Amino acid sequence: MEKHILSKSTFIKGYHCLKSLYLHKKRPFLRDKLTAEQLAKFRRGHQVGDLAQDLFPGGIDVSPKSPSQYQKSALQTQELIAQGQEVIYEATFQFEQVLVMLDILVKTSKGWKAYEVKSSKKLSETYYTDAALQYWVISNSGLLIEDFFLVYVDENYRMEDDLDLSQYFILKNVSEDIKQRQDFIAEKIAEEKEMLQEKHSPKRSIGAHCFAPYKCDFVGFCWKKSEAKPYLPKAINLKQIPITDIKNRSSISFIFGEQALPQCSGEKAYQKNCIGFKIGEQTSVISGKSCEEKTVFIHKFFQDISSTQLFITDDLQSLTLWLQDLILSFPEHHKQATALLSNSKGIIDTLEEENLFTKSERQLYPLTYLSKEILKDESLKKTVINSDLLAIILFGKIESDLFSDLSPEIVQLQDYLDLKTKLISDFTVL
Repeated sequence: MEKHILSKSTFIKGYHCLKSLYLHKKRPFLRDKLTAEQLAKFRRGHQVGDLAQDLFPGGIDVSPKSPSQYQKSALQTQELIAQGQEVIYEATFQFEQVLVMLDILVKTSKGWKAYEVKSSKKLSETYYTDAALQYWVISNSGLLIEDFFLVYVDENYRMEDDLDLSQYFILKNVSEDIKQRQDFIAEKIAEEKEMLQEKHSPKRSIGAHCFAPYKCDFVGFCWKKSEAKPYLPKAINLKQIPITDIKNRSSISFIFGEQALPQCSGEKAYQKNCIGFKIGEQTSVISGKSCEEKTVFIHKFFQDISSTQLFITDDLQSLTLWLQDLILSFPEHHKQATALLSNSKGIIDTLEEENLFTKSERQLYPLTYLSKEILKDESLKKTVINSDLLAIILFGKIESDLFSDLSPEIVQLQDYLDLKTKLISDFTVL
């Protein structure tokens, strides 16, 4: 079997931007270096995908051990189908040098059913295109798919005693939709293959599409000659944007994250969680890992919060989401939570209100970026733990039976909170 030209990921790359696909194939050395946060997001997707396999136990995983073995996986998939294997994980197919790997392939009395797992709470247009490509390759390879499902997470599911996968996942049959896209898929594949034969990359202007639906790997290369900021639609001096009504407020910092899997009774999938906080000059507080320790942490937080004090934080939206879920499990703190929100101001939220960026773009402006651009302070950028996501990952590595305020990991998390609090405070003296 000959080596493939396009895969699911490269096809989608070309679907959004032909220039990105060309550079990926022909000039990979120009690619931006993957950040620790991007790598962490990839790992989260694998966690949910592995869990979905438990919906259809007993399968055989044909994932290649290296990129050079994709074709071997495709041949193994065909062999397993011929042998009557009913469940195959990472089932691999190739047609006309286009290769796809399907998360779960299941044989039933009514025929073959395909399941593609997404570690998200909603289905985007990209996911439908992704599924349509897989259907095109698989069906043209000779296997009739009776139904094709996109599997994603139900954001409204709350765990009771144990995780119920039948409630945690939503299975949406997208067969009719993706069948209607087959002519488009064939045309797009032909366009991408033809483009890859050119000696030079296609012309494409820079813009908001470089960051939607995700950040392109070649932003650094394509934007290097532009006067505009790579995260902004046009050149703006951030220091000219007024940050109003935040003086005379105490700084408060948090470590927020989303856990794909609920851990305790009453928690939701991808619920906003807090694992640490620091109020002004007080000592930072890090949560324990057990459900009992989380409860103690929550009560400690509300014990330390004054209902009349004014606060400034970096991201009021995250604080709001956390408290909204929290008061469902801790209704006794409803009054304090409401008072905290009414007395708090967020830096990122204020800049959004000033129309610096849209709601959909706000994730591009973490405290790391804003402190560098506005305060000219790169101290957070230069630290090992410089984002909430990396802090959450470090927290996850701590063994619960070794949890100690003196452990190197806890010290790192406290140092991160100390630095966040200082930077938040610095915004009040601009």
